[in-house]
Amino acid sequence: MAIYETGIDVSRYQGEVNWQAVAAAGKQFALVRIGSSSSGGVYIDPYFQRNIAGAKAAGMKVGAYYYTYARTEEAVINEVSAFLAVLEGLRLEYPVFVDVEDNSLKTLPRAELTRLVKFAMDILDQKGWLPGFYTYTSFANTNLDTGALAAYPFWVADYRGYVGFQGSYDLWQYSSTGRVNGIGGNVDLDYSYKNFLPLLIKTGKNGYGKGPNLVPVAGKELAVKSAQALYYYSPDLNDLAGYLPMGSYPVTAMSDGEYLGYTWVTFTYGDSEFWATLRQGVTELQDAPKPEDCEEVRLELAAAQAKISTARQALEWALEELEAGQGG
Repeated sequence: MAIYETGIDVSRYQGEVNWQAVAAAGKQFALVRIGSSSSGGVYIDPYFQRNIAGAKAAGMKVGAYYYTYARTEEAVINEVSAFLAVLEGLRLEYPVFVDVEDNSLKTLPRAELTRLVKFAMDILDQKGWLPGFYTYTSFANTNLDTGALAAYPFWVADYRGYVGFQGSYDLWQYSSTGRVNGIGGNVDLDYSYKNFLPLLIKTGKNGYGKGPNLVPVAGKELAVKSAQALYYYSPDLNDLAGYLPMGSYPVTAMSDGEYLGYTWVTFTYGDSEFWATLRQGVTELQDAPKPEDCEEVRLELAAAQAKISTARQALEWALEELEAGQGG
């Protein structure tokens, strides 16, 4: 599978993180632990909020996870309720994962543990979050019915240089002993194979509003006429992706009216889809070249190149005659 982004996952065990240095080292996303449970009950990771804020300030995409010990529906509800409270108001670009790997859970029947994990993810989904689950290969193969969880994003851990799990997965935690600038000591390293943003925007999950109503568009391009053209990850003026290079980009859809005071379009840039507003003199909608137009341009270019070649040959002959006359 093609790697979409590279990232890390962190908890209080990484201590203070220099997120600007992490981003400068090429890490594009971070999955941050919300919390777990102890003998005193459910607790929030003391570094959760600062890690979320720091990663976002460094321009990284962010997701979250929590380590579960839940063996009953009541325990699931206690955990999820506590973690939902601290997720309130956040916007995340990656799912909220249920980390199911503790040895104490292995004594539960496979079907029962699977049911509890799905129960937790269904609560997260109903509360407006894109849920997923995390575990390592042997746990997935032995203690979970991953087929029953196939509708949810799966983040798998396997440190052997390959993934032994034979089913599909969306992220791979490939090392627990990584070293990254900005973090003292070891940190988990991850690959993501999926861009979750289009789904989040479409469904309005993870703090993303559903945005404007879109209608499909064919045969149109976004013409960028200014170096100051901005583009976005979502139809939110604060969700800035950067400046769009001047040129033309295929448009896939357009808002059927104004949203936040602008007409919006979705367009393809590289391998991903982004959003832009139409602004006169900056970004405008234009007809995409038709195949026959491209052929006409190709023929005109070929004719021009032939003329240039003939003129160059005539010039070379003239120079040769001039040199011969001077030599005589």
